[in-house]
Amino acid sequence: MEHRTSDIDFVIFWVDGSDPAWLAQRREWVPAPNDELEDASPIRSRDWRTLRHWFRAVERFAPWVRRVHFVTWGHMPAWLDTSHPKLHVVNHRDFIPAEYLPTFNSLTIGLNLHRIEGLAEQFVVFNDDMFLGRPCRPEHFFRGGLPRDMARLCVVQASSIGHIVYNDLELLNAAWSARTTLRRHAGKWFSPRYGATNLLKTLSLAIWSFFPGIFDPHLPQPYLRRQWQRAWELWGDRLDATCRHRLRSLTDVSDYLVRYDMLCRGEFRPIGLGDGRLLTLEDTTLESTCRDIERQRWRLVCLNDSERIADFEAASRRLCAAFERILPEKSSYER
Repeated sequence: MEHRTSDIDFVIFWVDGSDPAWLAQRREWVPAPNDELEDASPIRSRDWRTLRHWFRAVERFAPWVRRVHFVTWGHMPAWLDTSHPKLHVVNHRDFIPAEYLPTFNSLTIGLNLHRIEGLAEQFVVFNDDMFLGRPCRPEHFFRGGLPRDMARLCVVQASSIGHIVYNDLELLNAAWSARTTLRRHAGKWFSPRYGATNLLKTLSLAIWSFFPGIFDPHLPQPYLRRQWQRAWELWGDRLDATCRHRLRSLTDVSDYLVRYDMLCRGEFRPIGLGDGRLLTLEDTTLESTCRDIERQRWRLVCLNDSERIADFEAASRRLCAAFERILPEKSSYER
């Protein structure tokens, strides 16, 4: 079934890590650190004060979006006009089942987003560190009623979320044969749109009967709502177990699983992602990242936080100034 391009929603997750009420509740529920828990670093929730530029970018670069679902624990930026006709403010308690609340596990929030009331069948998921940098058409995210994506094999690297990705792959490999999947959807896994380098990486790993890893671009991600509903039907017990953890745990799975299943089913249209980039914010890269933003080098960009920032306040001012260069005008989402 095809959907009108006017029926595409954006979903953005935001948390104010400096909110005293949020911090107090977190202290009540989060135990002392141990080997089973993740997601406790303050950098996961600190605010770079770029959110207003996210809304400016949406209004300028994607004016066609039907609705923006702004997901929050309950805190709200003072400048945000909550009466905006395209804005839907969503509290965790509005869509996450009560038995999972309160949660400080970002995986829980992501795994339940399909429950948001009024969410369109076609939607794009943003973390608050993902931005539009240039004009985007609906066709950048959906074509023929299907999400645009790149299917590419990879080897999972050691990282803070590596164990979660392995948990996702365990379920995926139990459900799908890599060889059968790649043969059945060869035109989508080996699309020339991906470029020679990406094709060679998939070819070099296609000898295995299992998925050693699937490349995650860490960019705004398009989905169909029914893909999330199906994931709960297939893996409800594992998703439920994850959602009952207040913080990330070694046994958790993630919403990557929904995307992996989508790619295995061929429920997407191939697209090259050369105009998107994951950039890490640190002292040695901050200036080049800001120049990339000012020059609008990337259509889609994720600005990954790190602990390698000596003066966060100065870095935040520099990053905001870069966005201000390309998005100086107040949006209608601002009071």
